[in-house]
Amino acid sequence: MNKSISITLLLAGIGLPFSAISAETQSKLPNLITLQNGEQSIAIDPNSLLIDWYTQTTNVQINESALLVESTRQHASQVMQISDKSASWLLEPSNIMVNATFNKELKITFDQMSKTPIPRNMPLTLKWFDLPDRQANALLMPFSEGMRIPTNNKTWMEYMASNFSNSNTTQNLKMPFWSVEVTGETNHYVSYQLINPTNNQLNFSISNQKLDMQAEHQFTMLNHHEPFAVLITLGNDQLDGAKQYRQWRKQQGLATPLSEKLARQPQLKHLIGASHVYLFGDDVLAIEDVKDWWGLNEWYFTQTELMLTKDAKKGLLKLRKGTRWLSKSHKRLLVESINLSLTRLITVEQTAPNNNGIKQQFEAAQKRKAWLVTNANTYLIDAELWGQGLSKGMINNLIAAGLSKLWIGLNKWTSAFYQPQVVDQAKQAGYLIGTYDSYNTAIAKGINDSWLTAQLPNAMREQCAIEKANGHKTKGFRGNGYYLNPVCERGYVEQRIKDIIHYGRFNSLFLDVDATAMTREDYSQNGGMNETQMLDAFNQRMEWIASNQDVVLGSEDGNSLTTQGIAFAHGMETVGFGWTDKDMKINRKSPYFLGAWYPKHKPDFFFKSARVKQPYKTLFFSPQYKVPLYQTVFHDELINSYHWHSDSLKLSDVQVERDLTSQLYNTPAMVHLSRDEAKHVDSPRIKALQHYQQAFLPIHQMLWDKAMTDFKWLDKQGLLQQTTFSDGSIIIANFSQTDIRLADNRGIPSTSIVALLSDDTVIEWTPSIYVE
Repeated sequence: MNKSISITLLLAGIGLPFSAISAETQSKLPNLITLQNGEQSIAIDPNSLLIDWYTQTTNVQINESALLVESTRQHASQVMQISDKSASWLLEPSNIMVNATFNKELKITFDQMSKTPIPRNMPLTLKWFDLPDRQANALLMPFSEGMRIPTNNKTWMEYMASNFSNSNTTQNLKMPFWSVEVTGETNHYVSYQLINPTNNQLNFSISNQKLDMQAEHQFTMLNHHEPFAVLITLGNDQLDGAKQYRQWRKQQGLATPLSEKLARQPQLKHLIGASHVYLFGDDVLAIEDVKDWWGLNEWYFTQTELMLTKDAKKGLLKLRKGTRWLSKSHKRLLVESINLSLTRLITVEQTAPNNNGIKQQFEAAQKRKAWLVTNANTYLIDAELWGQGLSKGMINNLIAAGLSKLWIGLNKWTSAFYQPQVVDQAKQAGYLIGTYDSYNTAIAKGINDSWLTAQLPNAMREQCAIEKANGHKTKGFRGNGYYLNPVCERGYVEQRIKDIIHYGRFNSLFLDVDATAMTREDYSQNGGMNETQMLDAFNQRMEWIASNQDVVLGSEDGNSLTTQGIAFAHGMETVGFGWTDKDMKINRKSPYFLGAWYPKHKPDFFFKSARVKQPYKTLFFSPQYKVPLYQTVFHDELINSYHWHSDSLKLSDVQVERDLTSQLYNTPAMVHLSRDEAKHVDSPRIKALQHYQQAFLPIHQMLWDKAMTDFKWLDKQGLLQQTTFSDGSIIIANFSQTDIRLADNRGIPSTSIVALLSDDTVIEWTPSIYVE
């Protein structure tokens, strides 16, 4: 920092009059602004936005000299000290008006005042923040649940600079704030909350052998009328930023506690204490449904109605009883071939373009099942027991295992159409059961007709496509089709949701993407929508479902900007990593390979255990780099779990760390099941669910409506951690391999949690490995 600036800010901070500053310093900083609130003061250089905060005991640098507009330095004019707590000034040549107000927090607002319209493809970029890296010891960032990132850690520096630069503060940052741990005689935490969270970008770099961070905002043709505002607070606890944001949400009427949601929707009681399960396998027939394999194989090749598959002809046609044996792969091929041939024989009846076809899908499913009963019943078990994922036997085994609370999700709604009575059975058992649905991407017919959610009318795909500023339509998921504006064709969307719930008989629904805050500006004639308006559209769509359909609604991520209507979300307790890593995605010989997307009824990608490659293992799963920012804000408002790509059993060498963290934060486990993975009550994945329930169910039943109020390390290494809740309950997790005894003589076994609940219940739990 420039020495003269430091002297100036120090003098201002201790309350010396401006006249006491040297003439040389006054000439260099003629517009220095000092804001006062009680015994604290803030000094701002309006030309550069250099900010220092002074208390009785310390001074904290809040911002480096960061201010640039379109990469151009600015000059402050019309500087006006409105009061000792407020000031304003105009930045030139950008013509942006700035207002700074200091109460308990510092609020800085930027208004774009130019009368010259901002061109469609030429946004005005305001760089306003540069991390004061000299004092910064760690960043607390809500990427996923929360990351604690030491600024001097070389591995973190390189990873953040390579993977998190150009992050936006809507989808990438799960809550629109971050905190900086500042070292000194006592640690302070500076938190920065973006009142306007849209059209922002975070950049990370390495400077002076430390991690550096910058932030910028864009005024665009569509959002130029929206002021950009930042709320800056100074505290003494690492959760202060999260607590400030939680309080702000309440003040803005954005927070809806789970207790209030439960009063409005009694079925939500089934979510309290529930582990989350995804059932895989969508077709009518499973391997377990066959009782005469040789007879079925011979029958298949005599059915002139069926269009035989090439794979079946090649792999099964020449097999003869007595000369060969039917292997597991042969059996799988036969069942897959029958299911595929049956789908080709009995197709879904074509409807008008604006008809969603859900009724016709239901009817086709029932006809396929009836056709098999008529033509192949001799070789199969009772038709009421059929089903790859959803089946009577599956639900029976879950009940028999004593799993009293579950949320059950289906990959496709059509898997429920074959056995709707099993959905009723699950509901009667007290489970929530729903299907995956989405209205984010629309694709043309023939590209991937099995991607049901993306099968939307051609006119809707074209007319609702989001148009970028350059005039191009925004490509959809993985470059397929187009991403859609959520306000467009709401009538069609609402009718399809109604029909899916009606024919599937669901009491829950998982609406993918809507809660990720994946927002964009839409320049189409039908759109003309900025990012803030698009966030509102996502929230309105989810709120409509929760208010008008009798289902418990969930969505992906549960990003803080898009939580209206949802009671649960999947994704916050993990973070996406290694998307382009060849050892994880391509190299099948690698121990880090996540798995192929087959077999169809149980893809390895979801069921095959995998190890975690460095540096991901250390950065994302070591307890000393995690902090429960999200749970501090949302624990009593929204139940969150893992993303379905990585259930509780997927990552073998960090399962213990993930299990302990989940119990420490009081978040539910997620376990994937298929028919063959749940044959008996003692199947490994069923046993895992039983084990998770032993701790999570009683603890969550006590804490589901309680706020998380504190988080701290009980040792210097971060291997002994404690969370505290608003009723006084505490949970302690020992991540180490050594039993530890606390000052009160209470023992915490190695790799275990101990929950001391407010009703004096004590629960001790240790992770177990059921799936290698």
